[in-house]
Amino acid sequence: MRMSECSFETEIFYSQIALFKYGLDNPFNDWRKPHVNQGFSWRDGSVSFGTLSSKGDCKITVKLTKQIETDDDVIRAIVVPFKVEKGGIEIGSVMETVPIDIPEGTYEVLFTAKNANGYEHYTFSFIENENPKAKVLKADDELNVPDRLFMEANPAI
Repeated sequence: MRMSECSFETEIFYSQIALFKYGLDNPFNDWRKPHVNQGFSWRDGSVSFGTLSSKGDCKITVKLTKQIETDDDVIRAIVVPFKVEKGGIEIGSVMETVPIDIPEGTYEVLFTAKNANGYEHYTFSFIENENPKAKVLKADDELNVPDRLFMEANPAI
């Protein structure tokens, strides 16, 4: 079944939520100082985003959209390139991931973070784009975004 939007709840561990190719070996990324500063750790097939807190429950929404749009109450907004292959993706924490059937293609993924009634809500919006570019659209005080984003990470082992 193809989806246009789905939501689920999960628990944050190690201050990160990850998106990766379904079934990827060693899907989580190591974090170095440049990754922490920009709010994400990216490599082909896997990206981990820093969360607003180090642990606790959160809501995750995944959707297919036509353009990059953010709500006014978003605290953090980051766009990264991502290629979805046959089999789709997984999203979640180091303790639990959820498989999601996203159509194959090249996307800009907009990751947004916000607090809603003391509850963290993270959204992954997939926008088809043949020439996706990474960018930080909105940074909170936890980030120290460099002039040039660091687009290299190693798998966490």
